[in-house]
Amino acid sequence: MSLHAAPLPGRVDEIEPFWLAFQRECKVSVEGFSASALGHDRGLADQLAELVASGIKRAHATLRRDFQKDLEPLPQPGDHLVVLDGSGRPRAIVRNTHVELRHFNEIDDAFAFEAGEGDMSLAWWLTAHRQDFAERGEQEGFEADERLELVLEHFELVWPVATTGSAA
Repeated sequence: MSLHAAPLPGRVDEIEPFWLAFQRECKVSVEGFSASALGHDRGLADQLAELVASGIKRAHATLRRDFQKDLEPLPQPGDHLVVLDGSGRPRAIVRNTHVELRHFNEIDDAFAFEAGEGDMSLAWWLTAHRQDFAERGEQEGFEADERLELVLEHFELVWPVATTGSAA
């Protein structure tokens, strides 16, 4: 099994109990959620799920074209997402607090920091994502330039609650 393979689909038998445990423990009743890995390969999905579960990653960028090609509606504030790792296991639940469209060349320091990846700097984020989007553009046949339209989701971790200083 390659870490560069696409994330496995969500494990339905684990996602629903995870969602129900969140509602029971937090004493909330929330209708509807989606479940997805944040990375497009297993290794990245594992890394990003860990960053989300630890409370470090509080924002994520997705190519708008990904929503368009799959005919999916854009995420909205208040939407809940069960974040899956590369094996399709649920790791965390987040709630969107803000969603916006921005071009690649409009990403700023604040977003890069909230995204929580690498050294959390704008330079790191731009370099990593420029390479990632260029590789995807080559594979999928689209132009990956500085005007790529991105969907930026800002979110808060709602389950499980991150604990600081816990042993991994």
